[in-house]
Amino acid sequence: MIKKIFQTENIYVIFCNFSRMPYIECDPEDFSDKAFFFFEEEKAKKFCESHKEKKMSLAAVVLPQNALKSFFSALLTDGIDTVCIEDEDIINLPINKIITRTLREGVGKPIENPALQLSIMYFLQAVRVAETDEEKEESRRLEEEMMVNIARSIYLVPFTRLDETDENGNQKINLMNLKNKNDEVFIPLFTDLDEFNKIRPAEKQSAFLPMGFKQIRNTKLNGINGFVINPGSSNIQLTEQNIAAVDRKFGDQAR
Repeated sequence: MIKKIFQTENIYVIFCNFSRMPYIECDPEDFSDKAFFFFEEEKAKKFCESHKEKKMSLAAVVLPQNALKSFFSALLTDGIDTVCIEDEDIINLPINKIITRTLREGVGKPIENPALQLSIMYFLQAVRVAETDEEKEESRRLEEEMMVNIARSIYLVPFTRLDETDENGNQKINLMNLKNKNDEVFIPLFTDLDEFNKIRPAEKQSAFLPMGFKQIRNTKLNGINGFVINPGSSNIQLTEQNIAAVDRKFGDQAR
């Protein structure tokens, strides 16, 4: 099966339109978190259609063969550990059996937040389709799981160095910021380098500032509407009210 995966010209992966990330499910038997792949476009589209009854909005996205390794690596970064692929039978394959991630010698462990990424995906999938009391309760549970992971995570914030110093002689920096359609300005927080690459601007960022929730909650938002987690995909906004809500419930777990 692994050989067939890498010898097939195009494979189809299922994305959730609510999260703009791969559609995932938690396996009820082994609790693995799996994404869904198909060799045939028609079968992938049929899978998407079958979920419309649940009001889940899905799309079949084609992956060329030369993009597979980097995509599987990104799935691991997102906390997804299993590929569910339909051939003649439905087969679950652990991703670490398909590819092996290795760190370059002398390079430190990169900043990644798989627990947060998973909790965001599950929450966004659930909240948009919640109608019954039970479904709404589940979406609230998933929201709290996401909130605690927001508090526990360390983020990448791109910045550029300015040709100025402060009163103590320290070089000033300018944090990257983004403006949305409503002219609101947000500082982006990236859970990992893959998420930054989704919106990499034309100008090259000189460095990344690691920032935890403790620093986020203590940042004065003069002229800034807040922070936004992964604007190239899930686009989770953290306004002052959102930050205060996370701090009230999970501030003691902040990093």
